[in-house]
Amino acid sequence: MAESGETDRVCDHLVAGRWEQVDALRIFTRAGGAGPTTVFLHGIPTSSFVWRDVLPWVAPTRRAIAPDLPGFGCSDRPRYRPYTVVSWADAVARLLAQSGVARYALVGHDLGALVATELVRRDPTAVSALVLTNTSLRPAGWHGFTPLALLRFPILGELGVALARRWMLRAAMRVYVSEDRRLTRSVMDGYWWPFEHGFRDVLLALYRSPIATAAEFDRWRAALTAYRGRTLLAWGMRDPTFGAELEDVAALLPDAVAVPFVHANHFIQEDRPEALGRLIAVFLAGAELPRAVP
Repeated sequence: MAESGETDRVCDHLVAGRWEQVDALRIFTRAGGAGPTTVFLHGIPTSSFVWRDVLPWVAPTRRAIAPDLPGFGCSDRPRYRPYTVVSWADAVARLLAQSGVARYALVGHDLGALVATELVRRDPTAVSALVLTNTSLRPAGWHGFTPLALLRFPILGELGVALARRWMLRAAMRVYVSEDRRLTRSVMDGYWWPFEHGFRDVLLALYRSPIATAAEFDRWRAALTAYRGRTLLAWGMRDPTFGAELEDVAALLPDAVAVPFVHANHFIQEDRPEALGRLIAVFLAGAELPRAVP
């Protein structure tokens, strides 16, 4: 059951977006602005909520759309649907097609960066520009230890999701957020709400089955190498899981502009939301970028 007073705070989050019916799925999206479309894709275990303080910096000049991938956030969590990068890319592609969007820029974080790369692989000419942040294009990069890795183990995983509490999620996120003072009660409400509404089972499934095959990773690496659009790599260098992956991803994209966030962790959206939003807006406008962000 939700904690006392949580419902009102959750409503404040929900009114920031709307549901779109895509085939048999309801996909929750946050959107704003007008002009060329930029799509923001989140990672595990977050949702479009993670982009809430980034989107306003892009919206003045572009249409910014951030969906909750199926299974995440406020989107539907169908039991019959596989939770894989390919299936998430299918949902995003249908959402964009239904909205009449034929060409767009992509911003992908963590798992969302893999979904973005799959969309590039399918139709690179549709992607006007690409921004990747804190991810891995190697299968091994997704098998390291994180606070959520315990979910992979039978019994222990079931106990973990059953006994999970808000303070545990905050403790897990603090490993990946340098500015943990931003993880206030109201912010944690936005991250915690899905856990009280069915996301626990999805999260357990994600850690029990591969999100992609080795062959798919090979195809994504080849797709990035072949991509000729403009690319930005915005990277939180304090990320204990993906911080060191910047070198590998940059090697796939020799023409990409890499901008390290020296003091940011995995969730740059929490550590430096204004700086990240401004950087993406400047990049999409074709202006000169800084070599690094403090």
